[in-house]
Amino acid sequence: MTELNEAFLENLSQSAGGLAVGKVLSMLVRPSFIAPKGKTFVWGDWSAIEARVLPWLAGSTGGEAQLDIFRKSDIDESEPDVYIRTACALINEDPYWWWECYRGLHGEDLAKQASELRQGQGKVPVLSLGFGGGLGALQAMATNYGVFLDDTRAQWVVDTWRATNPWAKEFWGSHDKYGSSGLWGAANQALENPNQAFVAGRVAYAYDPSYMGGTLFCALPCGRLLSYPDIRWRTRSVKDKSTGEMKEVTALWFKKGYGWSTLWYGKLAENITQAVAGSILREVLVWLDPDFTPFPELILRDGQPWMPVVGHTHDEGVTEPAEDDAEEAATVLKQIMEHRPEWRHDLPLVSEITTKWYYSKSKY
Repeated sequence: MTELNEAFLENLSQSAGGLAVGKVLSMLVRPSFIAPKGKTFVWGDWSAIEARVLPWLAGSTGGEAQLDIFRKSDIDESEPDVYIRTACALINEDPYWWWECYRGLHGEDLAKQASELRQGQGKVPVLSLGFGGGLGALQAMATNYGVFLDDTRAQWVVDTWRATNPWAKEFWGSHDKYGSSGLWGAANQALENPNQAFVAGRVAYAYDPSYMGGTLFCALPCGRLLSYPDIRWRTRSVKDKSTGEMKEVTALWFKKGYGWSTLWYGKLAENITQAVAGSILREVLVWLDPDFTPFPELILRDGQPWMPVVGHTHDEGVTEPAEDDAEEAATVLKQIMEHRPEWRHDLPLVSEITTKWYYSKSKY
């Protein structure tokens, strides 16, 4: 039985291009959703939304320079995307050359090399290091994408990425005897000065000592508030995940559900980025709702929805038009997803629309 299981897992891994078995199995969940006869799925997600939202929230010169990469590549296919540029910045090579390779302009072998470069040295660092992550975060993300980085190489990537993206470190901020800056500075200043607002980029923090044991609030540019209730510096006993032993941890703890969670600059950056991205998705889902849409001329026919929303994930909205309406639905969905209201008029976003009779990220 053991040999059979090992052989099965080996075959499964090889048939999936070397991806981890867990990754392969997770890919089987989406295709289990299929459209009814005569219908099809049309859905969209935003290209690199978190990699765009974070520098936008920073509201800095460096953040704008990062956004300019997206603005150029969104309208000009000859402009390297952020992942190729990140990879080439790490290895000090020409991003335009590797972008041409990635687009298949110099043969299949170089296209494959460019794809591996973009994935391992570009996409993985951008997705894992933007929220203050270090060696462990990078290696965990790399493993998820089928990329292996030993400790030495991974630490070099972390150090080099931070050196070439100083805007991110500045936005994470600090709070010590030398001064206060960024997200960490604004949050700590708020805790030390109740009922006053402290700004970091496009967000602001304020602390209300009378609400739920003392709550730190974060005001987002979309108008929503994040809250961290019963927050204060505490020393708590926690179990070390690697050794299983109990240890004392002094940190900024806040109440989360039935437990506790620590707060640090990386979590602040992650929370605001994902919260704003979530607000954008919810905004679009409302625009697609026939009872609330500001675009009735697009989503209604004779007063009835013809491309109803039937599902959504963390960054995708799934509609279900008739098969004959798929092309028009794709055009409408892209138009709505890329509409920019005033609060985020300068945030560059582009959507990628997919049409299939089953729900899958696979190209097959």
